Amino acid sequence: MRALIALAAITAIVGCVAAVPIDRPSDYTAPSKLSSCRVDLPGDWKDELSRNKIEAGAHEQVTVVGANSDAGTTLVKTTRNRTTELVLHDSTKRQQVMAVQDDGLLFGVEFDGRWATFSTAPGPDAAATTYAWDSRNDGAPVRIGSEGAVVHNGKAAFSDSAGVHVHDLARKKDRVVGQGADPVFLGDAVMWLQDGRFRGDAVPDPLKNAEPEAVASDGRTVVWTEGDALHGWREGWPESRELAEIKREPKTEGIVFPRVSGDFVSWQSESSYVTDIRSGATAHTTEGAYWLEVHGGALTQRGWRVAASAPLSELSPLPAC
Repeated sequence: MRALIALAAITAIVGCVAAVPIDRPSDYTAPSKLSSCRVDLPGDWKDELSRNKIEAGAHEQVTVVGANSDAGTTLVKTTRNRTTELVLHDSTKRQQVMAVQDDGLLFGVEFDGRWATFSTAPGPDAAATTYAWDSRNDGAPVRIGSEGAVVHNGKAAFSDSAGVHVHDLARKKDRVVGQGADPVFLGDAVMWLQDGRFRGDAVPDPLKNAEPEAVASDGRTVVWTEGDALHGWREGWPESRELAEIKREPKTEGIVFPRVSGDFVSWQSESSYVTDIRSGATAHTTEGAYWLEVHGGALTQRGWRVAASAPLSELSPLPAC
């Protein structure tokens, strides 16, 4: 990692090691690292984001960190006056989920449309706590572990020293399903990484020879990094596909923090990229106002004193090169 310019770092937390994106100056940009198909950010994407933006104050940092399947409900993280809060926004209400003070951290937010999981820590060198919260009631978040979790259809998965856990959030039942790290859901099944391979009770044949480094899934599509390439697979594909690739030289942090939702994959390599699985094209911009990620059914934007989320269903496909 390049200490000053890398967009992400491995943040050591007592009791765990969590991969946490580092916030960059809002005008941070980087040239494209792509060696695969690159296209400009479409005009309709910019229009949709502009129509769905949240203005931030002069001393505020606002980020959309979660969304349901149609982007009508979002989770927004706001930092102001040494308080960071996670808030649910929908058409009828604004509901605080959690707040931390001073040097407290709130990170790793995931949302399946009903259940949210997230982690907090009182400081950069303190132990983390992971919570689950049910957006259908007014109850307080419930502690489920000490490591970051992913959530899908009411179940959370995470790993710790005991192994890979699957936690039924409604029933409050936890079970250890294997040994490894970085679990993801594929349908109702859970896979995880162990010794550089996918492991689990139902690893699809096209994934058995993969050598994943970072992995993400939306429950239907799995994406992962291998070296300088981004790969993906979904049910019905006879083989996995290479979705994007970056230049080998000059050496950078590689491809980090992949996220997938439907036909779009967001990832980082010193700046943000969005790949369309259908065409194999990747959008990249050096404009500092467009730091992009996919969350649930939304494309989210973070920029100078602005945050936004646009429904993925309203975005045009990226054209093939």
